[in-house]
Amino acid sequence: MGDDGFARPEGAEGGEEVDPRYIVPSLSRGLALLQLFSRQRPAQTLQELAAGLGITRSAAYRLAYTLEKDGFIIRDAATRRYRLTAHVLTLGFDYLNSQPLTGLAGPALQQLSSLTSAATHLVVLDGWQVVYLARVAPPVALVSNLQVGTRLPCHITASGRALLACLDEAELRRIYGVLRRESRDVPPPSSFEALAEQAAEDRARGYVFRGSILDPGLMTFACVVRDGAGKAAGAVNVVGPAALLERFGGEEALRGAVLEAASSVSRQLGFQGG
Repeated sequence: MGDDGFARPEGAEGGEEVDPRYIVPSLSRGLALLQLFSRQRPAQTLQELAAGLGITRSAAYRLAYTLEKDGFIIRDAATRRYRLTAHVLTLGFDYLNSQPLTGLAGPALQQLSSLTSAATHLVVLDGWQVVYLARVAPPVALVSNLQVGTRLPCHITASGRALLACLDEAELRRIYGVLRRESRDVPPPSSFEALAEQAAEDRARGYVFRGSILDPGLMTFACVVRDGAGKAAGAVNVVGPAALLERFGGEEALRGAVLEAASSVSRQLGFQGG
C-alpha cells in the first residue's frame, strides 16, 4: 500500500515491471510531445508532431491544443509551427532548485573554474541521458556552451561515461537497450560488449579525459561524485580548449584538480572513501 492509500502493483516503486492499469495514456503522450522539441528541432508542425508520436493528426491536435491552453507550447500563426514556451522552464528550474547537490557543488565548481580558466559543470545521469545541473564559466570567449538543463545521450560525454562506469552489468545492459531505441541524433554504441568494455576501462582509470564530440577542439575531464553510501551521485567536469588545458598541465594536472573538487563534494555528501 502506498502513502496515498492506493495499492501498488509489484515493481511499481521503480522496478522493471509496469502495470498498464496505472498508466494514463493521454498524460504519457502529452509529456512525449513536449520531449519532441529539441535544440535541433525547436519548432514543428502538427504533422511532424503526429509523426513523432506515431498518432493521427486529430489526436496530436488535441494534445497540442491542451498544452497550448496550459501555456506550455505556442503556435505561430504565420508558420503554423509549434514551439515550447518559457513556462516549461518552471518545471526544470523547480527540479534543479530541489536538488541539494547543486548547492553543495557550487563552491567547488567555482574554485575549479578559477583554477583552470575553463568551464565546469555538475552532471547527473537520468535514464539514458545526462543532465547538466550547474555550470560555472570564466568570462572568456572560448568555453563550453553547455547550459544548465542541457540533456545529452550519456555515452557521448565524458561525464556520462564516468557515470556509466559505476553501473552494474544489468543496469548497463538496460541503458544500452534504451540507447538503441532512443538515441536518434547520435549513433548508439556499436554493441553492448563495446559499451561494457569501455565502462570497464573508465572504471579502472577512475576518470574520463577525452575530446568533445559536439564541439571539436574542446577537451573534457570528468570524474564521479559519490554519496554517503558510496553510490555515484553525479559527476564534476572541466571543459575547455585543448590548448588551454594543455597550458594548465594537461591530464596529470587536471587529474589532481578535478578529483580534488569531486572529493570535496563527495565528503559533503558523507562519503568516507578515497
